Amino acid sequence: MVIAVAVVAAGLIGWFLVSSGRRKEEFAARSLNQARAAAEAGNLPLASSELQKLIQTYGGTDAADEAVITLNQVRMVNGQSELAVVGLRNFLATEPAPQYSAPAHGLLGAALENAGRYADAGAAFANASKAADLDYLRARYLIDAARAYRGGGKLQEAVSAYRSVIRQYPTTSSVTEAKVRLAELTDGKM
Repeated sequence: MVIAVAVVAAGLIGWFLVSSGRRKEEFAARSLNQARAAAEAGNLPLASSELQKLIQTYGGTDAADEAVITLNQVRMVNGQSELAVVGLRNFLATEPAPQYSAPAHGLLGAALENAGRYADAGAAFANASKAADLDYLRARYLIDAARAYRGGGKLQEAVSAYRSVIRQYPTTSSVTEAKVRLAELTDGKM
């Protein structure tokens, strides 16, 4: 009898935890949609506030991870690239799920590039390429890395990134740009 009661109690506790987690994710997703709607309507201060609340209230959910990326996009639109750099580095330090890692590294690269920190931007884009799970994204991030390296005067790194696109991702749409940019940097030597 005692064992049966314990099994039923364990089952109820398990059901409650699963149900609670699902509800938390649903509330977080709804909150994310509301914040995005505010951003799309042009009310960026409200969107920023709602995204910050969502991140604090529903941390650990997929919606909260998406909110971190969206919040830092809003910051960049508002000209707060340095704040976005800090926020994205903190987020990446938590080792987010793979589906958020590549976009976060890519956005970090864009924020660093906006801040004029081209070499760091190139490294962030290269990390985005490593984290991406699709060839066309890997190639695109390498193109971005090469552009940033070139802007930072790191021509060897830029050449290497373009060559990687040509060798590793020859069927992607980025290969044409890689060939053109590589030819510009090497006076036609591939």
